[in-house]
Amino acid sequence: MSERQLNEARPAVKLEEQYCSRCAVCYSLCPFDAAKKDATTGKTVIDIEKCQVCGLCYSACPANAIDVVYYDHDSLVSYLKAAREKHASDSLVVACKGSAPEPSQLGRLFGVSDFITLSVPCVGRIPVETFLAAIAMGLRDVYVLACDEDYCRFERGSPVTGRRIMALNRLLEQLGYGKGAITLRRGSLKVTADRERCVSCGNCVFYCPYGAAKLESPGTASFDLKSCRGCGLCAVMCPAFALELENWEGERISALIPHLLSAAQEPKILAFRCQWAAFPSPDGQVAPNVSIIDLPCAARVDPVHVLKAFQEGAAGVLVAACSEEDCKQEKASGRAKRSVAKLQESLKQIGLADRLYFCSVAPRYGEFDRELGQFSQRISDMAKGVAR
Repeated sequence: MSERQLNEARPAVKLEEQYCSRCAVCYSLCPFDAAKKDATTGKTVIDIEKCQVCGLCYSACPANAIDVVYYDHDSLVSYLKAAREKHASDSLVVACKGSAPEPSQLGRLFGVSDFITLSVPCVGRIPVETFLAAIAMGLRDVYVLACDEDYCRFERGSPVTGRRIMALNRLLEQLGYGKGAITLRRGSLKVTADRERCVSCGNCVFYCPYGAAKLESPGTASFDLKSCRGCGLCAVMCPAFALELENWEGERISALIPHLLSAAQEPKILAFRCQWAAFPSPDGQVAPNVSIIDLPCAARVDPVHVLKAFQEGAAGVLVAACSEEDCKQEKASGRAKRSVAKLQESLKQIGLADRLYFCSVAPRYGEFDRELGQFSQRISDMAKGVAR
């Protein structure tokens, strides 16, 4: 079943009970206690409301008893085959969204210039057979970029990846592919500070969910980068524009907005989306009038960028965040919700409040697609002058 055929009633992760051997691998790995053993029946069950759709259970299940909607083996292999025909490259870079820089920087990390990119919410969700299929189809140079182990938003995804790649390399060496056929690197994206611009306001210290920011004598801010989790909230709240988040710098986002909207059909919609709130297909295809900017957290949505979108011709702007309960950034999404509400109040003065919409979504049931569809219809009706 493809992502675009997602049935609203079907959860994104499903256990096929008839194939389950009750081996306990899934609930030994699940970071969120969503997979567990039923105390009464002894059967394995998945509580979809606790599930964060990380895919670790799917990639680790030895019986293939777990079915997923997003990034299953068949859809990944189909994507890789199509991408290889298009790019004619023998190199593959598999990257976690949480640690991956922009494509040009991603290539520099591994010393490659021409490569196929497979970007996923967690590299720990990639099954072993998918790596083997990639190599079998001629992708002989495989590189994997995972988050630092203590930085993984899914807690166990990065450590599992390390062990999996180690085992795969041993197998591939025995099969004659040489030593270290798959290259693993780790990294994470952090805040950067321009101390010359700092005005010692203390906003970064007050808002940082992780206590990574502090004021030092003579009053400039400094950051404990080991504690920084890259949510971007401090960059949005800095009145002096002294803070940036790697790969999501303000100027880069500002430049991306007109580029995306110029290629979109009318009525143009720009969605700022938390990359943990929805899992798009690897090819990133969306409706021709929709453009999407994925962010490390909805807290990185800057009112300046929303206004820029309207200035560049957007008929509507949607901000999609995780709920505070699901937020991978210590409930920073709640700050985004309040920020958007405040901006909506200001936009009432110029008649644009109804064209800015905030929603909390999760990938469990394809909620983002439904919210985007409803918002798109509303904007389309506005453009046609239809009352709702």
